[in-house]
Amino acid sequence: MGNKQRGINWLKWFNHRIFFIVSGALATVLVWQILSMIFPRIIIASPASTFVALLNLATDGSLWRQLGYSLLRLLIGLGIGSMVGIGLGVVAGLNRRIQLFLEPMRWVAMTVPAIIITVLALLWFGIGSAPVIFMTAVITVPITYVNTLEGMLAVDARIIEMSAVYRIPTGMRLREIYLPGIGSAIMAGLTLASGVGVRALILAEFMGARNGVGHSLFIAWTFLDTPALFAWILVAFGLLGLVEFGVLRPIRDYLTRWKRT
Repeated sequence: MGNKQRGINWLKWFNHRIFFIVSGALATVLVWQILSMIFPRIIIASPASTFVALLNLATDGSLWRQLGYSLLRLLIGLGIGSMVGIGLGVVAGLNRRIQLFLEPMRWVAMTVPAIIITVLALLWFGIGSAPVIFMTAVITVPITYVNTLEGMLAVDARIIEMSAVYRIPTGMRLREIYLPGIGSAIMAGLTLASGVGVRALILAEFMGARNGVGHSLFIAWTFLDTPALFAWILVAFGLLGLVEFGVLRPIRDYLTRWKRT
């Protein structure tokens, strides 16, 4: 009986999502190790040398300083971009004419390459935090706009008609009808925008910042310090994780609280 119970517990653990997440991470590290043994050290640093470099960066404090610069810029850029995108998406969802008016701008914003936006930002604002924040915000706006608009258009038209019949105020309509309906769409947009925003942030810092994770990547690349380069790449992954679990998850819990009640 005891062996059978242990077998059931083992099966439950095997089916648990943590097992698959850990397995995927170990498989990634294994492939990374194999590639580092095939290619020269200057091309691909081994996991061991990368983690040593990461530990050195954490010990001397440079990791936390540069991560702080990048995280602050990312949050400001995402905050500005998402507020503009969500606001425009709500207005466009309420007014068909505004939606048609914004459609050409949306196409332009979604098709212009990120490198062009970065070059223009550097031309307009110079080197520093301003072009990085601008770049992140501009990349975020169309993504959050599209997802918010789709969420607005997906709200049941019969409920909207009923609210019009009973003359429910617009503010209450937005709070009680639209917000629960578009919460998931907004979170999908914010999640996608955060991933794209991190890449935009790193690119902008790489090209035109005096500090931050992207700038540190540039320094490591300039001096061909491959372990440090890979260490900063891991920090970029961690930056996305901080935004996902520290910022987006609480927002998701707030927007979807009606499902629990």
